[in-house]
Order: sequence, then C-alpha cells, then structure tokens
Amino acid sequence: MKKGIKNPKGFNDIYSSAAGIDIWDFLNTEEIWFRLELTTQLGHPAAEGVGDKLLEKFGIVVKEDRMKQAIGHMIRPIMEANGYTLEKQGVPCRKKKEVFVYASRYKKG
Repeated sequence: MKKGIKNPKGFNDIYSSAAGIDIWDFLNTEEIWFRLELTTQLGHPAAEGVGDKLLEKFGIVVKEDRMKQAIGHMIRPIMEANGYTLEKQGVPCRKKKEVFVYASRYKKG
C-alpha cells in the first residue's frame, strides 16, 4: 500500500486540525487500505467501507458535513496512489445511516 499525498485545497482548516491530521494518518493505515480496496473491488464507493471504523475511532465529528467532504477528499489521493482512478462521484452508499450517504467510486487503472 502506498500512502496518499496530501492535497488540502479547500480543506486547509480541517487538514491542519488535530482531528484532520489524525484522520489522515488513520486513512493511510494498512487496515483501512484493505477496507477501501475491498469495497472498491466489490463495486461500491470506497468511503462506504470505512465509515464504521471512522465513527468508532473519532466519534460523531466524522458525521459533520464538511468533515465528511474532507474525508472523501482525503480518500481520493490514497486511491490514486495505489493505481485507482475516479469512476463516479455521488454514488449512493448502502449504509446511509452510518456516516456517508453518497461517496465516490473508483476503478483500477
């Protein structure tokens, strides 16, 4: 697994916050990468596979709209660093009550 390259763009405030730094580091772990990749291989949005773990580790803060957007923004460079490209944005998630309602789906190559 290759780590993503930070690209905060419009999320500088979140990326530089204590929670943002911890979430970025967490998303770049082997355990989370396994979940991102498996969920993607099953044809679902990558974020769908990590919502429960994010909620478990960081609590309700990950349910805030701007934080969810930032997390999705963090997932993209991780996926791209590992050979995936954006396939479609705004894909409905199956576990809507967990964290993410819509997220991006990726494909290999």
